[in-house]
Amino acid sequence: MTRKSFAIVCDSTCDLPPEILSRLEVVCVPLGIEAGGRVLMDDADRDEATALITRHKSAEVQKLSKERILGVYQRLIDEGYDHIATVCTSLSGTGSWGAAEQAIAELGGGPCVLRTVDAGVASVGLGMVVERLAMARAAGVEFEEAVARARALAREVRFLFIPSSSASFVRGELRGRKNGLMARASSLRLRVIGERTLYLLTRGEATAIARSTDLSNLCGRAAHAMSSIAAQEGDLVYAVMGMDGSKTLRTLEKPLDTNEFCSMRLGRGRTAPSILVNTGADVAGVAFAPYKRYLEAGAGGPLPKGIIYPELAPK
Repeated sequence: MTRKSFAIVCDSTCDLPPEILSRLEVVCVPLGIEAGGRVLMDDADRDEATALITRHKSAEVQKLSKERILGVYQRLIDEGYDHIATVCTSLSGTGSWGAAEQAIAELGGGPCVLRTVDAGVASVGLGMVVERLAMARAAGVEFEEAVARARALAREVRFLFIPSSSASFVRGELRGRKNGLMARASSLRLRVIGERTLYLLTRGEATAIARSTDLSNLCGRAAHAMSSIAAQEGDLVYAVMGMDGSKTLRTLEKPLDTNEFCSMRLGRGRTAPSILVNTGADVAGVAFAPYKRYLEAGAGGPLPKGIIYPELAPK
């Protein structure tokens, strides 16, 4: 296999399957979770870690360290790469952005040019940016131009998701809006009445756009939001995320399958344990971007039509 013109690095919260990462020649650094004195990795221990979180066992994300990223960069430099692009997110919870920036600062002034692309979203939204950067590289786009295209796409990607009502993401939002006692009371109320929240995540900012005890209502609102954006910005491409057997995922896919706006489905990603820790196991979401912008980011490279997530893509 010939060496690519520049290297691409991401972390496992992109939710891209190993075979696609290999095909795209992207270096993926796995995150892990800490539970019961053990560290379980998103790649090697994925099934065990997912089962633990599904059983509502307490766990924390093992954030990516500067040393691990430095090791990846050094290996790529030793392989002869003098340009490296890292696609990650500045969202708190993974540590990837901070670790990459620290590693780049430490290597500053060296022979290698390093750039970061803040996807501003996670899961399949991050995966879309990674895939398009790889397609731009395959099309022969120069390093700085390919990075600029990826950054432009990242500003266009939106991610609508519904975490479990008891997820740490929800509890964190409550703590941010209320004092400790009120936050605990609100968290208990959410669990008792089963109220869920639909969030919009884009450009690194999460906004609660609807709350309801009716899951179908929230999922319908997600499809309606996409329809409104499509009416303004044109055809969309999208990918969904969620676990097999998730009630939320099944409910979300119904209005997406019957939507009246023009769109292309890229498939479904299996959510990494390091994401489930913060969102809960019954999370589901959809990342999307304007078709035109998505195509431009890949320099006209072929559209995947499901190959991003082949084992889960529709027939």
